[in-house]
Amino acid sequence: MKRKIFIVLLLALCCAVQQVAARGSAAPVRALELEIGAAMITPTAKEIDFDKNKVGYNIDVELRYNLQSQPFDIGLRLDGNTFNRELKVNKDLFKFRSLSAMVVADWNINRKGIFSPFLGIGVGGGLTSNEAMKIKDVTNQPLKETVNSAAFTVMPRVGVELFHRARVTFYYKYLKETNSHFGLSVGYVIGGGRK
Repeated sequence: MKRKIFIVLLLALCCAVQQVAARGSAAPVRALELEIGAAMITPTAKEIDFDKNKVGYNIDVELRYNLQSQPFDIGLRLDGNTFNRELKVNKDLFKFRSLSAMVVADWNINRKGIFSPFLGIGVGGGLTSNEAMKIKDVTNQPLKETVNSAAFTVMPRVGVELFHRARVTFYYKYLKETNSHFGLSVGYVIGGGRK
């Protein structure tokens, strides 16, 4: 009985979301928009050898094209981020950096409203740079070691656009195991919105 009630409620929710999306897709919007954003990020998990993860940051620029007949947008995102992990035993600090280029797509709910939730994904590639910064080596000299590599990137995300200008987005970016992270970003949108 509980399962049947759950299925009925799920179907009702899907119908309601579809109706809201259909109303939002009818609103004419400007075709192009540019978002400039910044995020606080945190690694997804502590690696076995590290004692502490530290909060980092992300800077991004995203150009999107709004489809007129459907509540979807597609675009290109460029971003860069950095965060640190600490290894207390040897007083080592490891800096994890990455640059990414992704094709992104979002499904917008209530696009004509001042409160417009969205659900999206980004897929692309990136370059990672993992740098070990030892405080002192055996010769009592500072030491740095850097490993660079290319990586496939996937970024599911969910968020809300407010007043056709501000976007708040929560995302997970997979970019190799050591560079994967969660992010919470705030962006400012130029263009877009209702015509």
